[in-house]
Amino acid sequence: MLDRTKTERACVGTTEFEWLGLSNIERRLIDMYRLLTEEDRKQLRRLTEALATTPEDPAVC
Repeated sequence: MLDRTKTERACVGTTEFEWLGLSNIERRLIDMYRLLTEEDRKQLRRLTEALATTPEDPAVC
């Protein structure tokens, strides 16, 4: 059990260091994403996938 406690603490410290590499807006976006319901997360994923794909037909203006 003591080994597990040491490992968990090490992991917590690692995630804190990962957060240091993020900008303020990236941290805020992650925090807001975590507040979303699962249904809202699915809709957001669909929207971002749609925006990230390149349409096959060029847009005509």
